[in-house]
Amino acid sequence: MIALSFLILSLFIVGCSSEQPHNEFLTKAEAMVFEKPDSVVRLLAPRWYDTKMDEADLALYGLLYTEALHRSGLYTEADSLIIFSRKYYKERGDQEHLSRALLHHAIILYRQKLTHEAVLTMKQAEYLAEDMELPAFKWYLYSVLGDVNDNVGNYTQTLRYYKQALAEARKSRNEAWMVQTLNNIATTFDLLGQPDSLKHYTDLAQPYAPKTDGEIRATYLVNKASYLLSLGKRQEAKQLLNESMRYTPIDRASKLLADIYMKEGDTEAAAQQWYRLTNSFSPDVSIQSYRLLIQYLNRKGDKDQALEYSQRLNEVYQKLYERSDAAGVIDMQAQYDEQQKERRQYRTTIALLATIILIAIGATIIIRYSRRRIDLLNVRFMESQQKYDMTRSELTQMRHQKEREMKENSQQLKAVIARLHASANKGRVADDEDVNSLAQFSYALSPALQVLLSVLTTKEQTVCLLIRHNFLPTEIATLTISTPQSITNTRVRLLKKLFGQTGGAKDFDAAIKAVN
Repeated sequence: MIALSFLILSLFIVGCSSEQPHNEFLTKAEAMVFEKPDSVVRLLAPRWYDTKMDEADLALYGLLYTEALHRSGLYTEADSLIIFSRKYYKERGDQEHLSRALLHHAIILYRQKLTHEAVLTMKQAEYLAEDMELPAFKWYLYSVLGDVNDNVGNYTQTLRYYKQALAEARKSRNEAWMVQTLNNIATTFDLLGQPDSLKHYTDLAQPYAPKTDGEIRATYLVNKASYLLSLGKRQEAKQLLNESMRYTPIDRASKLLADIYMKEGDTEAAAQQWYRLTNSFSPDVSIQSYRLLIQYLNRKGDKDQALEYSQRLNEVYQKLYERSDAAGVIDMQAQYDEQQKERRQYRTTIALLATIILIAIGATIIIRYSRRRIDLLNVRFMESQQKYDMTRSELTQMRHQKEREMKENSQQLKAVIARLHASANKGRVADDEDVNSLAQFSYALSPALQVLLSVLTTKEQTVCLLIRHNFLPTEIATLTISTPQSITNTRVRLLKKLFGQTGGAKDFDAAIKAVN
């Protein structure tokens, strides 16, 4: 019996342990899919035919594997896994994973040239992720939307999405993402013919660019080279472009190099770049390269090759015509954004109506409660009225007392001022007691003045008070053992110090006298 129980327990443990690795490797993959997608591809690829995964694991596997492929720069047109993930997360209302599944399904649809369906799916992913704190995912989402709009020449939306991506990259504190996004913004401004903005965003990337490599580093160097070309610094730009090619050959570098070679008269070197650019993903670059290459071959007398490349150019035109949906993509995004705006307004209206109803109910309750309180309040009001009358009488007495005190202070102040005038007329220095009395009575009459002058030295306060009471600069100089010029300089300096103004001594006099 004991042996049988032990056998059952062992089988149960083995059965549980056989399921555990699925959760472990998927949890590990999800933790690093944004930062280390290459590692996730290597981790998940051997599990493709794992039949032990349940629906939840299979949905997460499909999402993570597709996501890791795309973030690694790899693409697949097989969409069965991501479709299952999308359906699973939609049924369970998991908006975070659904948003990610929608984006990566949209990328596959875009590669399948189902452009309208792809962009609509991306917009759905954007709408779901709008209020989520997922900077690593939202950086990639906005970057993809920026790329899509860049492909159709909708540069206003391109810049908007790239700038949103930049904000998310900064939240993630990922320097490679920041440089990549700054490169994208700079490149867009370069296409728009705005070299100052190109330089601004290239300069923003400069502190982080040395830590990058590959296409990110190459694009940064190309942006720098393009700006140098706008300044006419051809050789410096050429050096940067050749350096960028050592990291990764990119179309813009080849195109700029070809332009430089043409200006230098080296058509052979330019032609080598055109050959490569005929395979560019950008239809504009590809078409221009074909045209220049055909002209070059015709000049060489190589009619057969020129004819062959002319036929290829016609094929590019045909494909471009079949894919010419830029206006539709732009219009569809605008319509989708307008629909979402209307939905938000509708929800806001409903929320306001609900709030109004709640306020009405609350008001009714408050009114009924208030009526019960009115009688009690009336009684308390009569009591309060009596107290008010008493308080008012006391305040009146206090006001009269204060008026008497101010009158006495004013009279005493006049006496002090008279003594100070007499001292000045006799060429004597002001008596300390008179100076203290002047300050005491002046501040009693104007507390605001005391606050204003509290930052000054005693001598500076004395000058201010004497000016306020219409003493002449010569009198002030005599009373404070100064010269009239130094008094004038002090007044100019105090105008700036106390009032933040610039002007003459008379401006200070007017300002200090205006203090209440």
